[in-house]
Amino acid sequence: METTEKNRFSILLDQLINTGEVKNASLAAALRYDASYISKWITGRMIPAEKTKRKVLRGISQEIVRQSTQSGLENLCADYQISDCEELKTVIYDHLESEYNYVLELQKTYGTLIAPKMSFFMSLSPAQYIAKMHHPVLRRVKRLNITAEMDLLALSHEYRMQIVQGNMRREVYRAYPDVHFSLIIQIEPDKMNIIGDTVFLMNMISDMSRIDFRLYKNSQAAGRMIFSVQDDFMISGMLADDKRCMAVNISTEEDNCRWMFEKLSELCTRDALLYRPSTIRSLVEEQGYQYSMLSMNKRWYIGHMTECFLPDELFEELLVHATKEMNLEMDAIQLRYLHALTRKTLEESHIRVIIYEDALSDLVVGRTISFFGCRLKLSLSQIQTYLKCLQHTCLKQKHLNLEVKLAIGKFVKDYQYEMTQCIFTSDRISYLRLNTENRENNLALFNHQDMTEIFDRFFDEVWESSDGKCLSESTEIKHFFDHMIQSTEIQSGISFSF
Repeated sequence: METTEKNRFSILLDQLINTGEVKNASLAAALRYDASYISKWITGRMIPAEKTKRKVLRGISQEIVRQSTQSGLENLCADYQISDCEELKTVIYDHLESEYNYVLELQKTYGTLIAPKMSFFMSLSPAQYIAKMHHPVLRRVKRLNITAEMDLLALSHEYRMQIVQGNMRREVYRAYPDVHFSLIIQIEPDKMNIIGDTVFLMNMISDMSRIDFRLYKNSQAAGRMIFSVQDDFMISGMLADDKRCMAVNISTEEDNCRWMFEKLSELCTRDALLYRPSTIRSLVEEQGYQYSMLSMNKRWYIGHMTECFLPDELFEELLVHATKEMNLEMDAIQLRYLHALTRKTLEESHIRVIIYEDALSDLVVGRTISFFGCRLKLSLSQIQTYLKCLQHTCLKQKHLNLEVKLAIGKFVKDYQYEMTQCIFTSDRISYLRLNTENRENNLALFNHQDMTEIFDRFFDEVWESSDGKCLSESTEIKHFFDHMIQSTEIQSGISFSF
């Protein structure tokens, strides 16, 4: 008896039905299809008609969740790392649609439902390359291993984030530790667009903090565009310029994919690692926080507001809130010591500080600060207290060793790039504090001298800005803070229930 090779849609459908322990006949009855149709979809002999795609896929996703056994439902939730059944329906629908569209495109392009084991393209645009790179296997958020070697900084901004984000489903409040991604790039600090490229790096590091991500430097990555998913998929090509990828090979052959994955993995050495993912909790427990305060040549870029500028009484209020209600799990005595050390450092140590306008605006509108990595909601009166204390600190800077500037406006025109991370550099230790909900990966500790050089140069470029984007005069700073404080007062006078 001749067997039909299964396509990616049929493989996924079969996996979902088996994992959920759903019976084919029950699924067919609920969808009002003959059981033979379900059998043909599962075996790969056909796929649902394009005109009924949405209805069929929505029905399948709903029925798989509804008809799954308890253990099957638990396994599906574990596979997608979610706990809500309604969200599970959406995730299954998205995954089915992704696989369906992939197979449908094969049918239209090659006249077959089965992808060739190897494909070759003489030339592709970056957009075409990225579309092929976003293989449906990336929808899997459990047990996913990726290595890549890409000349990212040679690409235009519109393509960079598309590459690093991929089409993996990554929710902002959730971490995916089983998605492992090692990326090798070519990076030369003296040849970078220091504002644009550094902001891209900040955004990439923040965005990728939800997965197990490692970033490496290797000059071999120049001109290369190689992406490999262990055992499942690989695409490789040469970047002729920012508009053309040449000699692109695509393979789903297990041996090819594994070989490429392993060859790239050999380049991911400790010496080439640009930064080490960590946590603010580890920074505190390993005394890195103290070293950061006591080191020389301190430069702080504040992209979101933190505990660094809290007055004593407000610090105590937030400490109680964080430990009792937000499960901060840090030693209160140690945190009080760090608060006192920070206040003393601001008063007596030489620091250059840039506070980004959006950090203050987001505080007033969003009403949250990062308290040792724990995001706390503040009342309007607490925000006013915080702003007045910070204003006082900034305005008396001439009597201290403290130098403060306010960065105003957008430094990068591309709307998808933000400057909301915090940069702390010094002679001893340098790192990014990420503006993320993920407490398990909210710090990027620089592991390579190039990273420190890049972010020092970025700081200097913003600090020396001559186009009016940095305010340093006391009257300008006072006027800006007065406006922020007034904004909280306006909100205080409004009584409204949502």
